[in-house]
Amino acid sequence: MAVTLDKGMSMEERVRSYFMKSGYYTLRGVPFTYGKFDVTDIDLWLYDRPSPVSRHRVVVDIKNKKTPQAIERIFWAKGLAATLRLDQAIVATTDKRPDVAQFGREHGVVVLDGNFLSRLANLSLSGRMSEEDFLHAIDAFSDQKVAGDWKGRLRTAKSLVLNGLGYNEVNSWLTDARFFAEQTLIVPLHKTTACRILYLIASLVAVGFDFVMRDLAFVEQDAKVTEINSGLQFGSSGARGTAHVIDIAIGLVDQYAPEMRGLGSKIRRGVESDLEDVQTHIPAEYFARPSTAQGLYNIARELEEAAYLQTFKSPSDLSVDARSMLSVLLDFWAIDRGRFFSNMKSEANGKPERGNAPSPMPNRLL
Repeated sequence: MAVTLDKGMSMEERVRSYFMKSGYYTLRGVPFTYGKFDVTDIDLWLYDRPSPVSRHRVVVDIKNKKTPQAIERIFWAKGLAATLRLDQAIVATTDKRPDVAQFGREHGVVVLDGNFLSRLANLSLSGRMSEEDFLHAIDAFSDQKVAGDWKGRLRTAKSLVLNGLGYNEVNSWLTDARFFAEQTLIVPLHKTTACRILYLIASLVAVGFDFVMRDLAFVEQDAKVTEINSGLQFGSSGARGTAHVIDIAIGLVDQYAPEMRGLGSKIRRGVESDLEDVQTHIPAEYFARPSTAQGLYNIARELEEAAYLQTFKSPSDLSVDARSMLSVLLDFWAIDRGRFFSNMKSEANGKPERGNAPSPMPNRLL
C-alpha cells in the first residue's frame, strides 16, 4: 500500500519527477553528515553529464510552506553548495514575488517560484514509488536492522555523493552493492527489495565511475585500465598513499615494539598479497572501455528508475548495457551470475511472473 504523502513530500516528488524528465540523475533525501553529526537532509541532489569532460552536480532546496522564507533559503542553498563544492544551487519555493527570483539571479541561485511549481501540480507520478514507499518496502522486512541494517546502509550510501565522487566512494558502493546482491540469494521473502536497493547503489557505482572518467576521457586505453585498477585497489590516495600508510604502521612497530622488528616486512608482504588477490582487473577493464564510459550515465539513470518502479523489473529485463554492468560486478564479487539472474527473473511485485524473461548474460564478458 502506497504511503500517503504530505504536501511537502508530494512537492519534492514532483520536482524530482520534473528533473528526471529533464534528463537528470536524481537522489531525494540525501543526508549531510559531519563526523557523528547529522547536519541536514538535502531535498534533492542532481547529477548531469553535459559533455565527455564535464559533470554538473546540483543541490535543490524545496519548500512548500505558507511562509517559505525564500530569501533565507537562497542564502542557505548557496552556502551549502559552496561548502560541498557543488556546481549549482536551486531553490524551489511557493513564493511568487518577482524580487525573490531577482535576488536569486544576482547571487547565482536558480529560483523555481510559485508560478513554476503550480505548473507541476498535475505532473504524473504514476508507475513510480515515492521515496517514502521505497523506505516502507524496506521496513516490511522486520529483521532488516539485525540483518545488516538495510536502511542504514542505504542512507550512508546516499550520503557519500556529497564527498566528491572518487574511488573511496566507488569502493564503498561496491561493497554495499555486493552485500545486497548476496541478500537477494539468502533472504528469499524480501529479495525484490534487496534487488531494488542493489539497483540504486549500482546506479551510484555508475555515477561514480562516470565522474572519474571525466579526467580520463583522452587517456590511452592501457593507462585508463591501470589508473582504474589502482583506484579500486588503493582508493583515492593511490598506491603511493597506501604505501605511505604501510610505512607508518611498520615504523610504529619498529619504534614501539623493537622485539618484533621482523614483523614489518611480513605485514608489507601480506598487504601486497591481499591486494593482488582482489580481481580488480575485471571491473577496471570493463569500465575503461570507451563504449562503457559513454553509456554510464544512461545506465545510472536506468538502474535508478528500475529501483523505484512500482512493478518490479527483474535484472533479466534490463537493457543489455545495464545487464552487462551487473554481470561484470557479479563476476568481480565471485557471485554466480546464472544463479543471480535465475533467482530474480520470475519476480514481479514479489510474485512469480508468467512467460519467459530474457535469458541472462553469457557466463563471461571479459
